[in-house]
Amino acid sequence: ESSIGTTLKRTTVHSKGTILMTDTQLREITAEEMRIGAAGVTPLPIEQSAIWEQYEAVEGRKLWGRFEYSEKGKRIALVALYEYSMRGARYLWAKHGPVWLKEATPSRERAFRDALGRYVRQKDSSIVFIRLNAIFNDTDLRDVMQIITYDRTVIIRSYGGDEEKILGDMTKEGRRQLRRSRKALSEVQTTIADEHDQAAQDFTEYYEVLKETAERDGFSPHPAEVYSTMLKVLGPEHSRLFVLRVDGEVVAWNLILINDRQAECYYGATTAKARKLGAMPELDVQCAILLGPELDVNGGIDLMGIHSPRVPELFTVGKYKLSFAQGYTDVPGAWDLPLRPRLYAGLRNLLSIKRALRS
Repeated sequence: ESSIGTTLKRTTVHSKGTILMTDTQLREITAEEMRIGAAGVTPLPIEQSAIWEQYEAVEGRKLWGRFEYSEKGKRIALVALYEYSMRGARYLWAKHGPVWLKEATPSRERAFRDALGRYVRQKDSSIVFIRLNAIFNDTDLRDVMQIITYDRTVIIRSYGGDEEKILGDMTKEGRRQLRRSRKALSEVQTTIADEHDQAAQDFTEYYEVLKETAERDGFSPHPAEVYSTMLKVLGPEHSRLFVLRVDGEVVAWNLILINDRQAECYYGATTAKARKLGAMPELDVQCAILLGPELDVNGGIDLMGIHSPRVPELFTVGKYKLSFAQGYTDVPGAWDLPLRPRLYAGLRNLLSIKRALRS
């Protein structure tokens, strides 16, 4: 038996020279095939959609491949992988992938990773690991390096923009916070609007708010061009910047990405003034109201991560996000799948030493 072509088909050569093809496990596909494969089954996360390839290309990263995974001839998962590097080590990242069209059982997830790992090793032996999402932990997976993942999130259901229903999903404490937010904001001159176009051209004003947020919360923001490029390349069809201004000054904003009538609150920033006013509940609710008519009535805005036993670091922000819903939603968390275990272990050690020296 041998694996041939880009489809990872297993073949058996009989004595008479005939070749019998068994089930296809992994097949390279186009962006359009991926869109059609998911249509009517599950929404494609924007990072797995065709438009994301344009954004990654502008940022200097290329698509490594899109694949369809089948089980006994039936399509059950889709995935798009992009090339990244870390301290000279090349790896592949399937952000919010794979996308499962059938139930992702522990055995299915493992079989998919085994097939993908074999394919990648065969095609490019220099790839050190694959970063992808999985519901179930297994012996082939490792906790992700450098980033904070999440396996629970909160989704603000949009209800087509119906404010009464959106508020009805909030907890009692959440509605109390919103009333306080609205009272404080009513005493100043306030506007909330989508400022996509001007931010795409010049992100300077909004970046100042992000720098203040980063200094307060202890993280390093990307260069300003990353955010303006995202808005510019994805365009208003797939990206929005909802901005809260007080007396004409930007005090808070949410950068929201949209695909297949689902939305993700990708980045957000607040000033000390916004926090003093308790402004964020009103901004978050207004985002759901304003975007509601464009989103699936049963979907909404994914706030992208809260705390869980695996990720206690998100506890504080998670408590806030949970005020918008009656409960959390479980989602697949990100994991690293080592393909070259020794190199991967060495890379982890280097990063550990770097963190220790920094401390």
